[in-house]
Amino acid sequence: MPQQRDQKAGGEAADGERVLISGRVRASVRKRLRLYAAAHDENLQDLLDAAIDEYLSKRGG
Repeated sequence: MPQQRDQKAGGEAADGERVLISGRVRASVRKRLRLYAAAHDENLQDLLDAAIDEYLSKRGG
């Protein structure tokens, strides 16, 4: 089976490479995220990455 473009041979992505995750949020949360990203001239992907990273860092993850 061919490797996906952003994965190493072991099936894990290299640090810094983006991978797809899936989840659902309330429509109101999505709207707030999009408004915040636009108001602060941020990319939604970068905002989500930073938010999840901060959440995990605060909880020892």
